[in-house]
Amino acid sequence: MSRPNYVHVITAAWKQVALLTILGIVLAVAVSLFQPFQYSSTVKLLITQTNPTGLDPYTAVKSTERIAQNLSELVYTTAFFDAVTSDASVDATVFPKDEIQKRKTWQKTIETSVLPNTGVMTITAYSANRDQATTLAVRSAQELSVQAPNYFGFSVRAQVIDSPLPSRYFARPNLIKNSLFGAIAGLLLGMVLVLWKVRE
Repeated sequence: MSRPNYVHVITAAWKQVALLTILGIVLAVAVSLFQPFQYSSTVKLLITQTNPTGLDPYTAVKSTERIAQNLSELVYTTAFFDAVTSDASVDATVFPKDEIQKRKTWQKTIETSVLPNTGVMTITAYSANRDQATTLAVRSAQELSVQAPNYFGFSVRAQVIDSPLPSRYFARPNLIKNSLFGAIAGLLLGMVLVLWKVRE
């Protein structure tokens, strides 16, 4: 018995595949609309070592990158959260009282990333209020600048190199990205169902 031409089978059933693809997009958008809409604000910092004695340039850069990665993890700690939200400019009422839920909310509120082979760190804060997102990003950058020497010595500095950049529109949920994922999921499901029927 010859094997079926799977490409031809999928092409012949394109209507079913297209229908499931569209259904995937619709479901993805519907789920997204039930999520809270949030703005974002981004700040960039440069982590430097003022006196990397005895280190060649490559090792010095890798050392700075490692310090930046460690600092990025510091942002998610309870001590850092308490320091940021202790400022009167931050609306701490949006965070739950329960410790577990508070930590989960904070981890969703702040995102950090480090550009590979550099000491450039990006802090992005999310909030339903654009001004509050900017405040959280600024306070996090300020606190990181204060805490960096305390954890890694006074030779380490964290300097803001890009002022806060708030998003013009809602950053979460990302309808375009979610729709794309929904389309891919629907497309794959459609092809699997078509091929499954052929095997049966």
